[in-house]
Amino acid sequence: MIFMKREEREVLIEEFDIWLKTRFAEKLRIGGHRFEKTLSGEIMIDGGAFTAEEARLLFQMLTSRNPLNRINAAIIIWDRNGTLVKVVVALAILALILVYLWVRR
Repeated sequence: MIFMKREEREVLIEEFDIWLKTRFAEKLRIGGHRFEKTLSGEIMIDGGAFTAEEARLLFQMLTSRNPLNRINAAIIIWDRNGTLVKVVVALAILALILVYLWVRR
């Protein structure tokens, strides 16, 4: 991701706010995530439903220079769309298999 100056980031946030308010464009890609508007007014981010305010905060986090903010935004999105649960379950199963193999020896 390209690092932006503060002024450029503020302009980008203003443009995102305009996107939220208009019905012109339905899809937007930011930081590898797909933002889509629904007919009910929700914003779908990679399949997870968010309110407009939550989407705005996630947009700010994804365009932040701080890598921890970007990671936190990705984790929030993964949690909302169900990916995080699948990853945790897969890691738990893998840990159980490893413990079973270690105990059998």
